[in-house]
Amino acid sequence: MSRAPFWTGPNLLTLSRLPMAGLAWLDAGNPAFILPLMALAGLTDVLDGWLERRLRRRHGTPPDAKTAGAWLDPVCDKAFVLSVTAAIAFARRPPLWLLALVATREILQLPQLLIFLASPALRARLRYDFTASLLGKATTTAQFFAVGAILLDHGAQVLLAVACAALGTASAVLYFRRALRSSRPARTGGHQ
Repeated sequence: MSRAPFWTGPNLLTLSRLPMAGLAWLDAGNPAFILPLMALAGLTDVLDGWLERRLRRRHGTPPDAKTAGAWLDPVCDKAFVLSVTAAIAFARRPPLWLLALVATREILQLPQLLIFLASPALRARLRYDFTASLLGKATTTAQFFAVGAILLDHGAQVLLAVACAALGTASAVLYFRRALRSSRPARTGGHQ
C-alpha cells in the first residue's frame, strides 16, 4: 500500500457512507427518505473514484498503486448496504430469504474473511485482496436496486434479489481466486 495521506477528499467521500448507514435507521420504512439517501451514497461512490483517479494523475501515482481507498471503498460500500438492508428488514419485515439473496456476497465473504484472519498459516500464504472490482461494483449496484425494489414492494424485487445472488456469488469467487493467485510460496526453513 502506498504511503499516500489517509485524509484525502476521495477517502472523506468514501467515509461519508458510514454516517449515512446510520441515518438509514431514522426512517427506514419511508421510501422518500431512504431512496435519496441511497442515491447520495451511490453518488459519493462514483465521485470518490473519479477524485482518486484525478489525484493520482496530478501526483503521478501509478494507476496500480494501492492506497487506503482501495480497501476503504468496498468496506464502506458493504457497511452501507448491510445497514440499509437491516434497517429496511426491521421496518418492513420482507421475507428473510429475499434479504439473504441480496446479501449473498457478504454471506459468502464473511466466513472467508474470518478464516483468513483467524489462521496465521493462511495469512502467511495468501494475500486476500479486498480492492474493488468491476464485478463487485456491479453487485453493489444490483443490491441498491434490489433494496429499493424491496422498499417499494416492487414486482421486480425477486428478480433483482436473484441477480444480486448471482453477481454476489461470482464476486465472492473472484475475491477468493485473487487470494489464491497472489499466494506466497511456503517457507522451507532455509534462506530464499
